[in-house]
Amino acid sequence: MHTKPTEATRTNRAGGALSETVDSVLSLTDNRDDDVTVGEIIHASGDNGALPPLLLVALVAATPLSGIPGVSMVCGVLIVLLSFELIANFRSLYLPKKLNHAPIDAGKLRLTMGKMRPALRWVDRYTGNRLRFLFHRPIVWVPQVLCLLSGAAMPFLEFIPFSSSFVATGVSLLAMAMLTRDGIFVMLALIPYGGLTYLLTTVLG
Repeated sequence: MHTKPTEATRTNRAGGALSETVDSVLSLTDNRDDDVTVGEIIHASGDNGALPPLLLVALVAATPLSGIPGVSMVCGVLIVLLSFELIANFRSLYLPKKLNHAPIDAGKLRLTMGKMRPALRWVDRYTGNRLRFLFHRPIVWVPQVLCLLSGAAMPFLEFIPFSSSFVATGVSLLAMAMLTRDGIFVMLALIPYGGLTYLLTTVLG
């Protein structure tokens, strides 16, 4: 059964925008041994638009959970849809029913997100309003379109080891940038994309 976390647990988990996004998943998976659905995860991230779900999906794809057959493909499709909703500035999120009901093991998700939380909480302490011009239209379309193209590429990169993780890490950093309004993360996102370019030229060259 799914029981709500205690007030003490919620207080202990208090943090910034990034760690709070992960906290939503931890609260959802507390005391659950069954599967959670993609729709539940997105609903748990609140009514703050497509950015928190985009970060969560990218983080899942960047972890060993992406090794589960089909996870990278589902995450890629979700990243495309969420990125499109960002670009179009939709006020509400829409996902096809099949994706909404796609299951993820609650225990594995809780373990993975729990391991990420300390790092995200540390990052939260050092985020700031830097390079804010990157988040005004039309410039903000650049990271949003890059997220969309990354998601579209992920199903095809599933056959090249680690390539999907590079892309998902890049999307994670771009989502962090847009969520915290800290342009430094846009710069950091160039690192995994550079690593992906090197990997592809090595494998395909």
